[in-house]
Amino acid sequence: MNNKEILSLVSSKVKLSKSECKLCLDAIIDVIKDALKQGETVTLFNFGKFKTNQIKSKLIYDFKTGEKRIIEEMKTPAFKASENLKQILK
Repeated sequence: MNNKEILSLVSSKVKLSKSECKLCLDAIIDVIKDALKQGETVTLFNFGKFKTNQIKSKLIYDFKTGEKRIIEEMKTPAFKASENLKQILK
């Protein structure tokens, strides 16, 4: 399912135009991005938690080039589904 399909379904459920739903979806995504950028955890009740994980720098072997190289320290996004969502998907 892509954004267009999500917007269509949400629009029919809440009786708003697709453009209004798009504004809402874009705002929600921006709020989540900003919170993650600041290192916050975003919890959506009965859905799950978005957070960031810190990956330490490490030395790896690059199979394509045959050389060893260092991957710099970085943050990566992570999602953990709530128990309720896990139960729904069983």
